[in-house]
Parts: sequence; structure tokens; C-alpha cells
Amino acid sequence: SSSSTVNTNPTEIGAFRTENVPMQVITLRLTKDNYFSWSPAMTMGIAGRGRMAYIDGSNPEPARTSDVWHTWFLEDNQVKTWIVNSVSADIQPLILRKKTARDMWVVLEQMYGQKKTAIRTYQVMKTVYGIRQGTSSVAEYYGALKAKWEELDYHSDIPWHCPHDQALYVAHEWENRVFLFLAGLNDEFEGVRSQILNSGEVSSIEDVYSCVEAEEQRRLVTKEGKRELVPYNERSALVSRGPGGPSRSLRRCTHCKKTGHTVDYCWDLHPEKKGNRGRSLTGRTSVSEVQASSGEKVSISADQLRELRAYLGRLE
Repeated sequence: SSSSTVNTNPTEIGAFRTENVPMQVITLRLTKDNYFSWSPAMTMGIAGRGRMAYIDGSNPEPARTSDVWHTWFLEDNQVKTWIVNSVSADIQPLILRKKTARDMWVVLEQMYGQKKTAIRTYQVMKTVYGIRQGTSSVAEYYGALKAKWEELDYHSDIPWHCPHDQALYVAHEWENRVFLFLAGLNDEFEGVRSQILNSGEVSSIEDVYSCVEAEEQRRLVTKEGKRELVPYNERSALVSRGPGGPSRSLRRCTHCKKTGHTVDYCWDLHPEKKGNRGRSLTGRTSVSEVQASSGEKVSISADQLRELRAYLGRLE
């Protein structure tokens, strides 16, 4: 008879299956401070798997004698598992023994989702005005601000009587948020910040974020380009300076006007010093001392001298 037929309508009970069921649907874990980020993410995760009816109350527990009770019980426990696995360890004991997924959901909403609690609004406002970019990327910084703005909007759900006034208020509020976002950026973005503020008209937060993020990417590309040139600069410095000494190209003889040596080592005035060329590379001690033009002595090991000599030989 029809009364003994199992109801498999997915809009009412969902398909009966246990294979490939994930143990969690989101990576974000609920804490005492992030309910307003966790709740919409968890709702999307559960709804995307066809189980929304188990938390919104539209699919209550059927009678145990019903043909669909076992299917309902299985799927309700799947949702309960998702909820337990998506909350922090200190919150789990508060919901673990609740009978249904709906009961768990209601308890969490009552504990952490109450609107217009003065202390919570104060905490969020204080956090918002204290957020700075610091070591975060532009995306991370903007994401932190946006999460708190959404929580503030949730608490200040004002019943407007005039749509025009509401639109003006919302526009003004987002303009202030643009200023707040710009104010918290690091000093390296002063150029793009000044450009935005001097444009004469405040752009939307999305456009402002896009401009700043593009500047960040440009800086990253430029920095990578400079990093790639470092090895060549180091090799050039090794040739021109020698190990630890000042740059030879900066030395200029006041007698012959040539670079690379000083008047004290000019062969025109001191021809006897021609025979000393290269002797500093053949010292008998394990550590040699090279005399720089400034008079400063630099200690160099024998191995370093041999490596430098071999390197200079390859350049000739």
C-alpha cells in the first residue's frame, strides 16, 4: 500500500546514502568571537549538500514508526557531525548531547548570535578602529575589516521608513569605511592613497581595494625583478672591490689621473712596487691581512684567497 512506501523525495527527506559523506563542510571553526562569519559559511556548506531542512526546522523528526525515520535519523546525525566538527573544542561540550541538529543550531545562535548586545557591538567597534595592515597582505587586511563590518551591519539592522534616507545613510557609511581602510594601510601605499583621496570623488570600497591591491602586485613584481639582479651585482662588487676592501673604481691617482690605484701605489712614481703585484695571494699563513687604502686591515683565509685568485683568472 502507499502507506508502506518509503518517502525518497529529496525535497522532504533527501536521498538515503552514506558513502562519500565528508566529516566537515567548512574549515572555519566557531569560536566565541566569530559567529557572524561562521554562521553564513556553515549555512552555505550544509545547504550545498541538501541538508538545510535539518537546521532551519522545516524537517522535524518523524515518528519512530514512520518508514522514513531511519533515513531522517541518519542524515540528521550527518549534520550533527558537521556542526560538532566545525566548532572549537571548548564549545563542543555545550552541544554534544543535543538531540537533533536543529537543537544544536538553536543553542549556538542563542549563545553567540544575539543581536544588539551593547558589549558585543562595543567590542566589534573597538576592534574595527584598531585594525591595521601591519604584516598582512592587502587581501588579508581587507578581509579582516569586512568581516567586522558585516557583523556591525547585523547588529544595526535598522527598520527604515524612508528608502531614500536609508540609501543616503548606507552611502555615507561606506564612504567612512573607505577612509578607514585607507587609514590602516602601511606607509608604502601613501602614493596610491593620496591619489584616491585627491581624485575629488570617493570611489566604492571595491574600486579602492582593487587599486590598492594592484599597487601591491606591482610592488611585488618590482621587488622580484630587483632580487633577480642581486647575483650579478654581487659578482661585479667582488671584481671591483676585492675581498673586504673598498671599490677599486673609486680610487684615482692624483699623479697619472688613472683609476684603480692611489698616488702611493702609482708605478710611475714607485716603479719598485711593480714586483709586488700578486704577492698578497701567496701568503704562507692560514689567514692573510690585506692592507686597504684607508689603512684598515681585513683578515682573509688562504682558501678565500685561492678562490678569489681562481675567479679573477677566469675573468682574464
